Amino acid sequence: MKRIFLSVFASLLAGAPIFAQGEIDALRYSRNDLTGTARSVAMGGAFGALGGDISAISINPAGIGVYKSSEVVGTLNFTNRESKTNFGPGNLSTSKFKVSFDNLGIVGAFPVNNDDIPFINFGFSYNKLKSYETKYQMRGRNKPISMTDYMAERGNYSEGDVANNSNFNDGDWLGTLGYEEKLTAIGADNWLGSALREDEKINSDLYVKERGEISSYDFNAGTTFMNILSVGASLSVTDLKYRLFSSYQEDFEHGGGFDLMNNLKTDGTGIQLKAGVIFKPIEEIRVGVSYHSPTWYNFTDYYFADLESSKASKTILTPEGRTEYDFKTPDKWTLSLAGIIANRAILSFDYELTNYKDNMNYRDAKRDYFLESSNNAIKQDFKNASAVRVGAEVRITPQFSGRIGYAWTQSAFDDNLKDNIQPAIISGTIPHYMVEGDINHLTWGLGYRFTPNFYVDVAFVVKNQKNDLYMFPKFYEPNTDNLLVASQSGTYKLNEFSGLLTFGFKF
Repeated sequence: MKRIFLSVFASLLAGAPIFAQGEIDALRYSRNDLTGTARSVAMGGAFGALGGDISAISINPAGIGVYKSSEVVGTLNFTNRESKTNFGPGNLSTSKFKVSFDNLGIVGAFPVNNDDIPFINFGFSYNKLKSYETKYQMRGRNKPISMTDYMAERGNYSEGDVANNSNFNDGDWLGTLGYEEKLTAIGADNWLGSALREDEKINSDLYVKERGEISSYDFNAGTTFMNILSVGASLSVTDLKYRLFSSYQEDFEHGGGFDLMNNLKTDGTGIQLKAGVIFKPIEEIRVGVSYHSPTWYNFTDYYFADLESSKASKTILTPEGRTEYDFKTPDKWTLSLAGIIANRAILSFDYELTNYKDNMNYRDAKRDYFLESSNNAIKQDFKNASAVRVGAEVRITPQFSGRIGYAWTQSAFDDNLKDNIQPAIISGTIPHYMVEGDINHLTWGLGYRFTPNFYVDVAFVVKNQKNDLYMFPKFYEPNTDNLLVASQSGTYKLNEFSGLLTFGFKF
């Protein structure tokens, strides 16, 4: 086989011999769900200018300065997630039900006997920021596109020699798997190509199961000056756990097929700083501004792949790999406005801007060029994304309140991504990926105060999102617009219904 040594840039596009991190992974670890107490979620998460709520503190730390008494609060979440995919033979649907504990917090309000600064408040809270619990599948029938073509080009344009690399110490792992299982072969031109017949029709099946969550432990402090200006700051320690199992199968028209299975485990811890202010020029108006720094993570990935082919007499299992690296999520600003109407109703609005394009990146002490490739892809394929949250609350009686809200989160991907996608978007031997679209949340709920100290809130959330799901990427000849391998893609629709129950006690 001809060993292909192209420029460093070309080898980056082909992927790494180790499990390099892609831009899809970067977004997975940077985007949070709409979570929190039932009151804040019922109002669409629009709490940046209000304060006096554990979730409000996580949006704008100045919200802790609004407290005039101490409080303990906790929230349960009941979620049913339905995933629907459409590609070729019709819709496939899978569902997942999950009960989780979304937050637990305590705020201590300490009087200081000062007319200008009546309280100094401290708080600690646990908040679940994101859940990865999902499963989905996609199926293609009688398509003329096979992943074996993609495996061949990955092998052709990798820096190592996949034809002499059964120990996986050098060369592209996915290209090596394909060659070792006789799914690709060396042609007369001394280049790898698919071992299938040119007119072969393919039946393909993708199954993916994900688990895990992002949790944050927040330490807060703040106060209010002269009942006009509240200030606050938070130190957040973040814990991330992500688990993935995927199976991609192809059945060939003229007999045989293969099954590629992947397992990935990612563990990480991070640290983040937040600061904010809430200004009350008059009793009826609140204006909030908050800044969330990037979360600086340290990650460890554990991974292996398993390929079984009818064209070979053995099943190839890659070595179990381990990779450590650093990752920085984007920072964001939130601008908030709230109005109090006759002390009976609240209207609230949040606008959030997140800088995915410039501030989200991987870091490695060795300056690994595969990470640099992913960072370049992030700058090319992402943008600054907005989120809008609106909410309202009406006090029906002194004890009983009704709430409603809406939240829209813009896709972080550049609008031209579908036409410009490159292999650097994925990593290692996991071929599938998803280009996420906008997210819509419709929320509503109720609250009841049993005593001046004890209250219960409930909220309901309908979440909808439409994404593009790819079984494997397109492959372009490096440094050209010459498409070597087409992709298989379909639509992925997420429909999620959640119920939240919050118990709170003030003292």
